[in-house]
Amino acid sequence: MRLIADLGGTNCRVAMLREPGQAPSAVHSFANRNFTSFSAVVQSYLARVDAPAPQEIVAAVAGPVSCTATGQIAQVTNRNWLISGRALSQEFGGIPVHLLNDLSALGHSLPGLKGPDLAEILPPQDISPQVQNLVIGIGTGFNLSPALTTPQGVSCLAAEYGHVALPLDLYQALQDRIGDRAAQFRSVECCFSGRGFARLHAACCPDCPPLDAEDIMRRAREGDYEPSQFTAFYARLLALLSRNLLKGFLPRGGLYFAGTVARNLLTSHAQNAFVTEFSRPDPQFPEITAPVFCILDDAAALKGCAGFSFAAP
Repeated sequence: MRLIADLGGTNCRVAMLREPGQAPSAVHSFANRNFTSFSAVVQSYLARVDAPAPQEIVAAVAGPVSCTATGQIAQVTNRNWLISGRALSQEFGGIPVHLLNDLSALGHSLPGLKGPDLAEILPPQDISPQVQNLVIGIGTGFNLSPALTTPQGVSCLAAEYGHVALPLDLYQALQDRIGDRAAQFRSVECCFSGRGFARLHAACCPDCPPLDAEDIMRRAREGDYEPSQFTAFYARLLALLSRNLLKGFLPRGGLYFAGTVARNLLTSHAQNAFVTEFSRPDPQFPEITAPVFCILDDAAALKGCAGFSFAAP
């Protein structure tokens, strides 16, 4: 029996995988503020479902996961929690434990996502069994994870792409719109995150009252002119970034967007602006194309933890 967890900055969802290939069962959610550690969450979950100690643990963590000489260490976003894979293993009798960055967990979920799990933004073409994908998370922050799918399984690479400098074509687009205030948006995450979305709206619409990302999207859905125009502009910026990522990572299997900002934007009227900009043929590499999806399944990270395969001993 494998215990699987999706540990976000605010909440943690925990479930059981009783047999490989089955769907996660006994899913429960816990507010992180009520616990002092991830281990305490796991113990509370086991007591709630009256389950024995797990034989394996795979957890997706919203934060960086590093490999050290003594094993994996994860730092949880928004919480002062350090998770040691080795300590967690020892606590439960030396069982296999693996920690995944949350975007890597989404990468492991891709083979099992279908139908209502995904919003199709641009349709797929014929895809070979061995294909590169790219998971892009835009929520509280920004990051991405390249995911290679082969008949033997999925391999996901770690990255900290939010801290990369904003590409020149995006910076020029910002300059055209907001002039010298474009200098405030130096990195990818400065622009593409919940905070960046709100800050950029304030720069583009100085006569509007200060709004957070949720309020901006709500007003855009209701047809308010300035938020509607802004979200279309932001979608074009996201398409420019995606065109750069397309050439940088060659994800011919698809770009898979996740996170509240990406989901709300790409499932709104602004989707048309994204598709128009993204679909322009690249003058240097017109043959480089990829489908685009938005992950809608809130349990996708849990499914990725369920699908992860430990290396053979």
